[in-house]
Amino acid sequence: MAAGGKAKTASKNNPTQRKKAEQKMYKDKPVKPVRYIDRDSRMNYMSAQYDNGNLVEDEISGNPIKLTIIQACEVVGIEIPRFCYHERLAIAGNCRMCLVEVEGGPPKPVASCAMPVAEGMVIHTDTPKVKKAREGVLEFLLINHPLDCPICDQGGECDLQDITMAYGKGTSRLDEHKRAVPKKHFGPLIETAMNRCIHCTRCVRFLSDVAGTNELGGIGRGENVEISTYIKRHISSELSGNIIDLCPVGALTSKPYSFTARPWELSHCETIDVLDAVGSAIRVDYRGPEVMRILPRLSEEVNEEWISDKTRFAYDGLKVQRLDQPYVKKDGKLAPVDWNEALTIAAKKLKNTKSNKIAALAGI
Repeated sequence: MAAGGKAKTASKNNPTQRKKAEQKMYKDKPVKPVRYIDRDSRMNYMSAQYDNGNLVEDEISGNPIKLTIIQACEVVGIEIPRFCYHERLAIAGNCRMCLVEVEGGPPKPVASCAMPVAEGMVIHTDTPKVKKAREGVLEFLLINHPLDCPICDQGGECDLQDITMAYGKGTSRLDEHKRAVPKKHFGPLIETAMNRCIHCTRCVRFLSDVAGTNELGGIGRGENVEISTYIKRHISSELSGNIIDLCPVGALTSKPYSFTARPWELSHCETIDVLDAVGSAIRVDYRGPEVMRILPRLSEEVNEEWISDKTRFAYDGLKVQRLDQPYVKKDGKLAPVDWNEALTIAAKKLKNTKSNKIAALAGI
Protein backbone atom coordinates (compact mmCIF):
# COMPACT_ATOMS: atom_id res chain seq x y z
CA MET A 1 0.00 0.00 0.00
CA ALA A 2 1.11 3.53 -0.64
CA ALA A 3 -0.20 6.87 0.53
CA GLY A 4 0.17 10.11 -1.35
CA GLY A 5 1.20 10.74 -4.93
CA LYS A 6 -0.94 10.87 -8.02
CA ALA A 7 -2.22 7.72 -9.66
CA LYS A 8 -2.35 7.23 -13.42
CA THR A 9 -5.98 6.89 -14.39
CA ALA A 10 -7.98 7.01 -17.61
CA SER A 11 -9.52 10.26 -18.73
CA LYS A 12 -12.90 10.80 -17.09
CA ASN A 13 -14.24 12.17 -20.38
CA ASN A 14 -13.35 9.08 -22.44
CA PRO A 15 -15.78 6.16 -21.88
CA THR A 16 -13.60 3.78 -23.90
CA GLN A 17 -10.56 4.42 -21.71
CA ARG A 18 -12.67 4.04 -18.58
CA LYS A 19 -13.98 0.68 -19.76
CA LYS A 20 -10.49 -0.54 -20.67
CA ALA A 21 -9.17 0.53 -17.25
CA GLU A 22 -11.92 -1.39 -15.47
CA GLN A 23 -11.37 -4.46 -17.64
CA LYS A 24 -7.64 -4.33 -16.93
CA MET A 25 -8.23 -4.19 -13.19
CA TYR A 26 -10.56 -7.17 -13.08
CA LYS A 27 -8.92 -9.25 -15.84
CA ASP A 28 -8.15 -12.86 -14.87
CA LYS A 29 -9.45 -12.33 -11.34
CA PRO A 30 -11.76 -15.23 -10.47
CA VAL A 31 -14.90 -14.33 -8.60
CA LYS A 32 -14.90 -15.99 -5.18
CA PRO A 33 -17.37 -15.83 -2.31
CA VAL A 34 -16.23 -13.30 0.26
CA ARG A 35 -16.72 -13.88 3.97
CA TYR A 36 -16.23 -11.05 6.43
CA ILE A 37 -15.31 -12.24 9.88
CA ASP A 38 -15.83 -10.66 13.29
CA ARG A 39 -13.64 -7.84 14.49
CA ASP A 40 -11.38 -9.77 16.87
CA SER A 41 -10.65 -12.60 14.44
CA ARG A 42 -10.29 -10.15 11.58
CA MET A 43 -7.81 -7.92 13.41
CA ASN A 44 -5.72 -10.92 14.51
CA TYR A 45 -5.81 -12.26 10.96
CA MET A 46 -4.92 -8.90 9.41
CA SER A 47 -2.03 -8.35 11.82
CA ALA A 48 -0.59 -11.78 11.04
CA GLN A 49 -0.96 -11.25 7.31
CA TYR A 50 0.68 -7.85 7.49
CA ASP A 51 3.59 -9.29 9.46
CA ASN A 52 4.05 -11.89 6.74
CA GLY A 53 4.01 -9.22 4.04
CA ASN A 54 0.74 -10.57 2.64
CA LEU A 55 -2.35 -8.43 3.07
CA VAL A 56 -4.52 -9.78 0.31
CA GLU A 57 -6.28 -13.09 0.79
CA ASP A 58 -6.22 -16.34 2.74
CA GLU A 59 -8.56 -19.15 3.67
CA ILE A 60 -10.10 -20.35 6.92
CA SER A 61 -11.68 -23.80 6.80
CA GLY A 62 -11.73 -23.61 3.03
CA ASN A 63 -13.60 -20.30 2.97
CA PRO A 64 -11.76 -17.49 1.18
CA ILE A 65 -11.48 -14.31 3.23
CA LYS A 66 -10.91 -10.91 1.70
CA LEU A 67 -10.25 -7.62 3.38
CA THR A 68 -11.78 -4.39 2.25
CA ILE A 69 -9.51 -1.42 1.70
CA ILE A 70 -10.74 0.36 4.81
CA GLN A 71 -9.97 -2.72 6.95
CA ALA A 72 -6.48 -3.03 5.49
CA CYS A 73 -5.82 0.65 6.12
CA GLU A 74 -6.76 0.20 9.78
CA VAL A 75 -4.02 -2.42 10.14
CA VAL A 76 -1.26 -0.16 8.82
CA GLY A 77 -2.50 2.81 10.85
CA ILE A 78 -4.05 4.90 8.07
CA GLU A 79 -7.26 6.64 9.15
CA ILE A 80 -10.06 6.81 6.61
CA PRO A 81 -13.14 8.89 7.52
CA ARG A 82 -16.50 7.12 7.43
CA PHE A 83 -20.12 7.59 8.42
CA CYS A 84 -22.12 4.60 7.22
CA TYR A 85 -19.43 1.93 7.69
CA HIS A 86 -19.40 -0.01 10.95
CA GLU A 87 -17.43 -3.19 11.40
CA ARG A 88 -20.33 -5.09 12.99
CA LEU A 89 -22.98 -4.09 10.47
CA ALA A 90 -23.61 -5.00 6.85
CA ILE A 91 -21.77 -2.84 4.33
CA ALA A 92 -24.00 -0.12 2.90
CA GLY A 93 -21.57 2.13 1.02
CA ASN A 94 -24.00 5.03 0.91
CA CYS A 95 -22.16 7.93 2.59
CA ARG A 96 -19.16 7.93 0.17
CA MET A 97 -16.96 9.56 2.80
CA CYS A 98 -14.39 6.75 2.72
CA LEU A 99 -13.34 7.40 -0.88
CA VAL A 100 -9.78 6.47 -1.89
CA GLU A 101 -7.90 6.35 -5.17
CA VAL A 102 -6.75 3.01 -6.58
CA GLU A 103 -3.80 3.19 -8.95
CA GLY A 104 -4.57 1.41 -12.21
CA GLY A 105 -8.15 0.87 -11.09
CA PRO A 106 -11.37 2.75 -11.79
CA PRO A 107 -10.77 6.32 -13.01
CA LYS A 108 -12.65 7.80 -10.07
CA PRO A 109 -12.29 7.38 -6.29
CA VAL A 110 -13.86 4.21 -4.91
CA ALA A 111 -15.63 3.48 -1.61
CA SER A 112 -12.98 1.76 0.51
CA CYS A 113 -15.60 0.10 2.74
CA ALA A 114 -16.92 -2.01 -0.14
CA MET A 115 -13.83 -2.55 -2.33
CA PRO A 116 -11.83 -5.73 -1.52
CA VAL A 117 -8.06 -5.54 -1.51
CA ALA A 118 -6.51 -7.21 -4.57
CA GLU A 119 -3.00 -8.40 -5.28
CA GLY A 120 -0.70 -5.64 -6.47
CA MET A 121 -3.19 -2.91 -5.62
CA VAL A 122 -1.70 0.52 -4.82
CA ILE A 123 -4.01 2.72 -2.77
CA HIS A 124 -3.74 6.49 -2.32
CA THR A 125 -5.62 8.03 0.59
CA ASP A 126 -4.56 11.68 0.47
CA THR A 127 -4.22 12.75 -3.15
CA PRO A 128 -5.77 16.04 -4.33
CA LYS A 129 -8.50 14.07 -6.10
CA VAL A 130 -9.40 12.21 -2.88
CA LYS A 131 -9.36 15.37 -0.79
CA LYS A 132 -11.58 17.18 -3.28
CA ALA A 133 -14.00 14.24 -3.39
CA ARG A 134 -14.28 14.16 0.41
CA GLU A 135 -14.84 17.91 0.53
CA GLY A 136 -17.63 17.51 -2.01
CA VAL A 137 -19.25 14.69 -0.04
CA LEU A 138 -19.18 16.75 3.16
CA GLU A 139 -20.60 19.77 1.37
CA PHE A 140 -23.56 17.70 0.19
CA LEU A 141 -24.08 16.19 3.66
CA LEU A 142 -24.09 19.65 5.22
CA ILE A 143 -26.49 21.20 2.69
CA ASN A 144 -29.52 20.37 4.84
CA HIS A 145 -27.74 19.87 8.15
CA PRO A 146 -28.66 22.56 10.71
CA LEU A 147 -25.75 24.52 12.15
CA ASP A 148 -26.84 23.99 15.74
CA CYS A 149 -23.73 22.41 17.26
CA PRO A 150 -23.82 24.69 20.36
CA ILE A 151 -27.25 23.36 21.35
CA CYS A 152 -26.89 19.82 20.00
CA ASP A 153 -26.56 17.12 22.65
CA GLN A 154 -24.02 15.31 20.47
CA GLY A 155 -21.65 18.28 20.52
CA GLY A 156 -18.14 17.31 21.56
CA GLU A 157 -18.50 13.66 20.50
CA CYS A 158 -20.02 14.07 17.03
CA ASP A 159 -18.41 12.26 14.08
CA LEU A 160 -19.80 14.78 11.60
CA GLN A 161 -18.37 17.65 13.62
CA ASP A 162 -14.92 16.06 13.89
CA ILE A 163 -14.72 14.91 10.25
CA THR A 164 -15.89 18.29 8.96
CA MET A 165 -13.15 20.02 10.93
CA ALA A 166 -10.56 17.57 9.59
CA TYR A 167 -11.67 17.14 5.97
CA GLY A 168 -14.22 19.86 5.17
CA LYS A 169 -13.83 23.10 3.25
CA GLY A 170 -14.94 25.33 6.09
CA THR A 171 -17.40 27.25 3.91
CA SER A 172 -20.77 26.57 2.28
CA ARG A 173 -22.10 27.66 -1.10
CA LEU A 174 -25.74 26.88 -0.29
CA ASP A 175 -28.05 29.79 -1.07
CA GLU A 176 -31.36 27.99 -0.59
CA HIS A 177 -33.58 27.06 2.31
CA LYS A 178 -32.64 23.96 4.25
CA ARG A 179 -34.94 20.96 4.34
CA ALA A 180 -37.14 20.55 7.42
CA VAL A 181 -38.13 17.09 8.67
CA PRO A 182 -40.91 16.49 11.21
CA LYS A 183 -39.76 15.21 14.56
CA LYS A 184 -40.23 11.47 15.08
CA HIS A 185 -41.37 9.83 18.29
CA PHE A 186 -39.54 6.54 18.82
CA GLY A 187 -40.48 6.13 22.48
CA PRO A 188 -39.50 7.42 25.93
CA LEU A 189 -35.79 6.59 25.62
CA ILE A 190 -34.69 8.01 22.25
CA GLU A 191 -34.76 11.72 21.47
CA THR A 192 -34.92 12.54 17.76
CA ALA A 193 -33.88 15.55 15.68
CA MET A 194 -34.26 14.21 12.15
CA ASN A 195 -33.16 17.51 10.57
CA ARG A 196 -29.65 16.37 11.49
CA CYS A 197 -29.95 12.90 9.93
CA ILE A 198 -27.44 12.16 7.13
CA HIS A 199 -29.06 8.82 6.16
CA CYS A 200 -26.11 6.61 7.04
CA THR A 201 -28.67 3.85 7.88
CA ARG A 202 -26.63 2.54 10.81
CA CYS A 203 -29.75 2.50 12.98
CA VAL A 204 -31.71 0.67 10.28
CA ARG A 205 -29.04 -1.99 9.85
CA PHE A 206 -28.56 -2.48 13.59
CA LEU A 207 -32.24 -3.14 14.23
CA SER A 208 -32.31 -5.46 11.23
CA ASP A 209 -29.00 -7.32 11.53
CA VAL A 210 -28.35 -7.35 15.29
CA ALA A 211 -31.65 -6.79 17.10
CA GLY A 212 -33.62 -8.63 14.41
CA THR A 213 -36.71 -6.43 14.70
CA ASN A 214 -36.66 -4.55 11.35
CA GLU A 215 -38.43 -1.60 12.97
CA LEU A 216 -36.73 1.21 11.05
CA GLY A 217 -36.35 1.87 7.35
CA GLY A 218 -35.94 4.59 4.77
CA ILE A 219 -38.89 6.08 2.91
CA GLY A 220 -38.79 8.55 0.04
CA ARG A 221 -36.09 9.25 -2.53
CA GLY A 222 -33.26 11.73 -2.98
CA GLU A 223 -33.23 14.55 -0.47
CA ASN A 224 -36.73 13.53 0.62
CA VAL A 225 -35.48 10.31 2.24
CA GLU A 226 -36.52 9.94 5.88
CA ILE A 227 -35.69 7.31 8.48
CA SER A 228 -38.97 6.16 9.93
CA THR A 229 -40.92 3.34 11.55
CA TYR A 230 -43.30 3.53 8.53
CA ILE A 231 -46.29 3.81 10.83
CA LYS A 232 -46.19 5.90 13.98
CA ARG A 233 -45.10 3.59 16.75
CA HIS A 234 -42.39 3.15 19.37
CA ILE A 235 -39.26 1.06 18.88
CA SER A 236 -39.90 -2.05 20.95
CA SER A 237 -36.44 -3.66 20.87
CA GLU A 238 -34.72 -4.10 24.23
CA LEU A 239 -31.49 -3.09 22.48
CA SER A 240 -32.85 0.16 21.05
CA GLY A 241 -30.46 2.38 23.01
CA ASN A 242 -27.53 1.13 20.94
CA ILE A 243 -28.68 3.14 17.93
CA ILE A 244 -27.92 6.24 20.02
CA ASP A 245 -24.27 5.18 20.17
CA LEU A 246 -24.23 4.25 16.48
CA CYS A 247 -25.65 7.54 15.22
CA PRO A 248 -22.70 9.61 13.90
CA VAL A 249 -24.62 12.88 14.27
CA GLY A 250 -27.14 14.30 16.75
CA ALA A 251 -30.22 12.83 15.09
CA LEU A 252 -30.68 10.16 17.78
CA THR A 253 -29.77 11.00 21.37
CA SER A 254 -30.69 9.79 24.84
CA LYS A 255 -33.86 11.33 26.28
CA PRO A 256 -32.99 10.75 29.96
CA TYR A 257 -29.54 12.28 29.40
CA SER A 258 -30.71 15.20 27.25
CA PHE A 259 -29.21 18.58 28.17
CA THR A 260 -27.77 17.39 31.48
CA ALA A 261 -24.02 17.47 30.78
CA ARG A 262 -21.34 17.92 28.14
CA PRO A 263 -18.89 15.06 27.50
CA TRP A 264 -15.87 17.12 28.55
CA GLU A 265 -17.45 17.67 31.97
CA LEU A 266 -17.64 13.96 32.75
CA SER A 267 -15.28 11.54 34.44
CA HIS A 268 -15.32 7.85 33.52
CA CYS A 269 -15.22 4.58 35.43
CA GLU A 270 -14.97 1.19 33.74
CA THR A 271 -16.93 -1.55 35.45
CA ILE A 272 -19.24 -4.55 34.97
CA ASP A 273 -23.03 -4.40 34.81
CA VAL A 274 -24.78 -6.18 37.69
CA LEU A 275 -28.39 -5.65 36.60
CA ASP A 276 -28.64 -8.69 34.35
CA ALA A 277 -27.01 -12.11 34.00
CA VAL A 278 -24.83 -11.13 31.05
CA GLY A 279 -22.26 -9.18 33.04
CA SER A 280 -21.77 -6.67 30.25
CA ALA A 281 -18.69 -4.46 30.19
CA ILE A 282 -19.83 -0.88 30.74
CA ARG A 283 -18.48 2.60 31.33
CA VAL A 284 -20.09 4.80 33.95
CA ASP A 285 -19.87 8.54 33.24
CA TYR A 286 -20.27 10.73 36.29
CA ARG A 287 -19.97 14.36 37.33
CA GLY A 288 -19.02 14.78 40.95
CA PRO A 289 -21.10 12.32 43.01
CA GLU A 290 -23.81 11.97 40.35
CA VAL A 291 -24.02 9.24 37.71
CA MET A 292 -24.95 10.89 34.40
CA ARG A 293 -25.06 8.02 31.91
CA ILE A 294 -23.93 4.46 31.20
CA LEU A 295 -22.28 3.41 27.94
CA PRO A 296 -21.02 0.04 26.65
CA ARG A 297 -17.37 -1.00 26.60
CA LEU A 298 -15.82 -3.34 24.08
CA SER A 299 -15.84 -6.96 25.28
CA GLU A 300 -15.66 -9.48 22.45
CA GLU A 301 -16.38 -12.48 24.67
CA VAL A 302 -19.39 -11.04 26.51
CA ASN A 303 -21.38 -8.21 24.95
CA GLU A 304 -19.19 -7.12 22.00
CA GLU A 305 -20.12 -3.42 22.14
CA TRP A 306 -23.88 -3.60 22.80
CA ILE A 307 -25.85 -3.33 26.03
CA SER A 308 -29.51 -3.71 26.87
CA ASP A 309 -31.80 -0.78 27.58
CA LYS A 310 -32.11 -2.01 31.16
CA THR A 311 -28.36 -1.67 31.63
CA ARG A 312 -28.19 1.68 29.84
CA PHE A 313 -31.09 3.52 31.47
CA ALA A 314 -31.35 2.07 34.99
CA TYR A 315 -28.79 4.52 36.35
CA ASP A 316 -31.53 6.81 37.65
CA GLY A 317 -31.80 4.37 40.56
CA LEU A 318 -28.24 5.31 41.49
CA LYS A 319 -29.17 8.92 42.17
CA VAL A 320 -32.85 8.84 43.20
CA GLN A 321 -33.35 7.79 46.84
CA ARG A 322 -29.77 6.58 46.90
CA LEU A 323 -28.37 5.55 50.30
CA ASP A 324 -25.60 7.96 51.21
CA GLN A 325 -25.07 6.89 54.84
CA PRO A 326 -26.26 4.18 57.29
CA TYR A 327 -29.88 4.28 58.44
CA VAL A 328 -31.61 2.47 61.31
CA LYS A 329 -35.34 2.08 61.72
CA LYS A 330 -36.51 3.80 64.92
CA ASP A 331 -40.19 4.04 65.83
CA GLY A 332 -41.09 2.78 62.36
CA LYS A 333 -39.02 5.40 60.53
CA LEU A 334 -35.50 5.37 59.10
CA ALA A 335 -33.12 7.62 61.00
CA PRO A 336 -29.52 8.41 60.00
CA VAL A 337 -26.78 7.05 62.29
CA ASP A 338 -22.99 6.81 62.14
CA TRP A 339 -21.15 3.67 61.03
CA ASN A 340 -20.20 2.58 64.56
CA GLU A 341 -23.80 2.53 65.75
CA ALA A 342 -25.00 0.79 62.59
CA LEU A 343 -22.35 -1.95 62.79
CA THR A 344 -22.99 -2.45 66.52
CA ILE A 345 -26.72 -2.97 65.89
CA ALA A 346 -25.98 -5.36 63.01
CA ALA A 347 -23.57 -7.38 65.18
CA LYS A 348 -26.16 -7.72 67.97
CA LYS A 349 -28.83 -8.86 65.51
CA LEU A 350 -26.51 -11.51 64.04
CA LYS A 351 -25.42 -12.71 67.48
CA ASN A 352 -28.99 -13.16 68.67
CA THR A 353 -30.09 -15.02 65.53
CA LYS A 354 -29.72 -18.80 65.14
CA SER A 355 -27.30 -19.86 62.42
CA ASN A 356 -29.97 -21.88 60.56
CA LYS A 357 -32.12 -18.75 60.36
CA ILE A 358 -29.52 -16.62 58.58
CA ALA A 359 -29.26 -16.23 54.80
CA ALA A 360 -27.14 -13.90 52.75
CA LEU A 361 -27.24 -12.60 49.21
CA ALA A 362 -24.14 -11.09 47.63
CA GLY A 363 -23.35 -9.66 44.22
CA ILE A 364 -20.01 -9.16 42.47
